[in-house]
Amino acid sequence: MTLQPPPLRQSRWLAATTIAFFVALLFTGAALYRDYGLTWDEVPTRELGIVAVQHLVPDLRALDSLRAVTGTMYERFGPLYEILLVRAEQLLLMSDSRSVFMMRHLVTFLTFYLAAFLFHRLCWRRFGGGIALLACVSLVASPQLFSHAFYNTKDIAFLTAFVGAMLALDSALTHPTWRAMLVHAVTTAVLLGTRVIGLFAVLLTAAGLLARRPTRRTLVQLLAYSGIVAVLLPLVWPVLRIDPIGIVKGAILASTSNPYTRTNLFRGEAVPASQLPWDYVPTWILITTPIILSALFVVGTGVVVAACVRSPRRSFFEQQRDVIVLSWFFIPVVGVVILRPVLYDGWRHLLFVYPAFVYLAAIGMEWLSAMATRRFAPARRRVVTAGLTGGLLLGLSPAIAFMVANHPLEHLYFNRLAGRDMETVKQRFELDYWGLTYRQSLEYIVRTDTARRIRVRAANYPGMANSLLLPERDRLRLRFTGSDADADYFVTNYRFHPEAYPYRDEVFRVRVGNASVASVFRLRPAR
Repeated sequence: MTLQPPPLRQSRWLAATTIAFFVALLFTGAALYRDYGLTWDEVPTRELGIVAVQHLVPDLRALDSLRAVTGTMYERFGPLYEILLVRAEQLLLMSDSRSVFMMRHLVTFLTFYLAAFLFHRLCWRRFGGGIALLACVSLVASPQLFSHAFYNTKDIAFLTAFVGAMLALDSALTHPTWRAMLVHAVTTAVLLGTRVIGLFAVLLTAAGLLARRPTRRTLVQLLAYSGIVAVLLPLVWPVLRIDPIGIVKGAILASTSNPYTRTNLFRGEAVPASQLPWDYVPTWILITTPIILSALFVVGTGVVVAACVRSPRRSFFEQQRDVIVLSWFFIPVVGVVILRPVLYDGWRHLLFVYPAFVYLAAIGMEWLSAMATRRFAPARRRVVTAGLTGGLLLGLSPAIAFMVANHPLEHLYFNRLAGRDMETVKQRFELDYWGLTYRQSLEYIVRTDTARRIRVRAANYPGMANSLLLPERDRLRLRFTGSDADADYFVTNYRFHPEAYPYRDEVFRVRVGNASVASVFRLRPAR
């Protein structure tokens, strides 16, 4: 059957809608980036960028000295994105911490915006404009990912680079020219300069190209691709010039091990991070993703698997796009299920597979649309398509409503599978593990307490870090202490402590649904 091109008016309407979506997303990010707090990771990752930019590790002796103090932390993550952020900070002559971290939040969002655009292009090559747009809407309407898009520099940068590498790989598979291979090599180098597990994309590249065209030309192209990546890697990861083999080896080993020794709240139990159950990541994905996308993902995965069974040659050797995306999602997730590495709360370590999750959900959209429209005459198919689109948006509406009602705490989204209400969820899973709510608590304190010096005890590190987002005059008024006896206030985000505190004078709280996710307790009368 020959597919007819869509009517010109419909094409123009779709193009205008797509442009409107991306313009709206850009303006939304520009309006919201100032609202988010500071996480556990933002100060340490910025320091890693400063170390790289200022060339504070010039030789192997300095590197070994750093290893003796911090272990392999400096080498675990590719520094490219942090280098770019620090360079932007220097270029803009920023010195105040509030301005610095606001800028980082804006640039991180723009990086996610690039990921959304690249994801649209990848989906457009597979589905056409309509489903590609719906896939992008689904990506952005995922509350946890949208929240991370402003402050999670490590995982958002890697997600963006991975989508770019997969788009470049798709181009190289479709048109295996030397130019396409060069572009893919550059995107792969950028990917590895962000996180070393980008080597997974290299494996997908080799498998895809050799399966598609097992020829001498393909082998030569792969050798050239590998050579270009090897040449570019020290440029995006400068410390590799000192000890390339040791650093790459250490980074790979560190990606499956972690010195973290605390517990994670999972299904109501404090589970040691080194003893997480096999379904830890699958469960977190399931309970923090809009249910309709999970249902479509199951349908789409079934469609791809069925196609592989019916036509293995076509799926694995001729039209590999869907199989590559299937591998993009399942190999990392299954790897975590089998290896059970030490993980922090949630599944942010695997955010880079979420575009693949949405892509597979888009296959589910396509299949359902084909099934629904097959029974109707062409004149009615547009109505059916509009109805299915409306059904998808209706299914996403609870997540979107949560984002609007609880901004800037979109990362606290859980669907009904996690529990009947937020108080139940709070007792079963960690909520504000990032520590973003501390910003609101500290802003309350400096807004309502006029004392020249305000002594505060924070339950954990982000309680202090979030003071960096306060105006300097307020930041200088705060003094952080280590004991209640020396403090005027105690602030908490309930991490590692879902139960109530014994303090009586709660003067401020942040609530999501029926759960308190942050509190400020006054420890002594106002002066």
